[in-house]
Amino acid sequence: MGLFLQTIIAPDCTEGEIREALQQAAAQGSDMELDPAQCRYAVHGNGVSVLLNDGCIGFEGLAEALSTQVGKPVMLLYIYDGDFWGYFLCENGSVLDTFNPMPDYFEEIPEEQKESMRGNAALIADYFHVDPAAIEKYLVFWTWEDSEEEDGKAYEDDEFDRGEDWQMADFMRSLGYPYEW
Repeated sequence: MGLFLQTIIAPDCTEGEIREALQQAAAQGSDMELDPAQCRYAVHGNGVSVLLNDGCIGFEGLAEALSTQVGKPVMLLYIYDGDFWGYFLCENGSVLDTFNPMPDYFEEIPEEQKESMRGNAALIADYFHVDPAAIEKYLVFWTWEDSEEEDGKAYEDDEFDRGEDWQMADFMRSLGYPYEW
């Protein structure tokens, strides 16, 4: 079994706001297996990041709920089974943007559905106050061959190659939220 990991980035949000929102989400008794006491929090100059507890399975629904509760944008990033990473960006309970580099991972899907998972560098750049050119090379589709072979780095200062699940950490750093707990 590979790695399953989820982290949250909440720009313009305080640690207290996101802690309270996580408590509310956990109290709703859903099947997310969210335990806010086991989450790890990091404060950044422009917001908060949270490494969710092992076993938490919130994905899109958790991002939607948290963005509703805090009234601010929330990005949930994930590594799925050590095979790929992706994200959901939500605001006020609605999904604004989604990225999944392997949209056909589970089954072949229609082209328009794949396109909805491509990610939008300009939108992300607006929310995180970065240059779209600093993140657009992360938002590319992979093939199984990419995930099995080194495919080079998206940017020169990256630590991880394209096709590698931990490229998520390079993406987070580019948004101003280094993966450090």
